[in-house]
Amino acid sequence: MIKEGDIVELLPTDNRNRQLRSQEKKYDWEVLTVGAPQCLAGRIGFLIKHLGSDHTRWVSDKDIKIRTYRENRYE
Repeated sequence: MIKEGDIVELLPTDNRNRQLRSQEKKYDWEVLTVGAPQCLAGRIGFLIKHLGSDHTRWVSDKDIKIRTYRENRYE
């Protein structure tokens, strides 16, 4: 289960994800929020932020996989 604070890898599931990975070298992202945004038609989505920049985007669970999980975010 993906939670806030986890570090995830953006998978090349569509053209924009492939572009972010190949041209901009944006592989690793941090999960900021888990919710059901309008852009995903009410399905569960994840607001992620690129490590090293301010770039954020909403993605579905098929677009990411866990790289590092955080057991306790409140330390």
